[in-house]
Amino acid sequence: MHERAAEDLREARRPIASLLSKSEKAQRNLQPGTWQHTMLQDNIEALRIVSALMDGEPLPGDTGADALQRALDALSSMIVRTETALAKFAPGTSQHSLQRNRLAALRVAEALVRAEIDRA
Repeated sequence: MHERAAEDLREARRPIASLLSKSEKAQRNLQPGTWQHTMLQDNIEALRIVSALMDGEPLPGDTGADALQRALDALSSMIVRTETALAKFAPGTSQHSLQRNRLAALRVAEALVRAEIDRA
């Protein structure tokens, strides 16, 4: 792996783990069957796949081409929402830094899933 790519991967692990944890906690407060609950479930599944890819672990459950494509779709949606949130915060604020770091991690995650799809 290229040195820069390895560094990007190391830097992406923490924001991805944080987003996964926050998503799991938020989902527990939502009624199953609502669109929010379903959206978070899709995001959680995508983040679990990404975490496994980052750690070089086997992919969770029955992760085939369809699951990888759903993960890519969920990541793309998270990226758009994070870009929107980033624009709302002034540079230099903790909220801006959080969103900037999260966005960078999601882009690394998206590239990992794309590479996995291409490999399959």
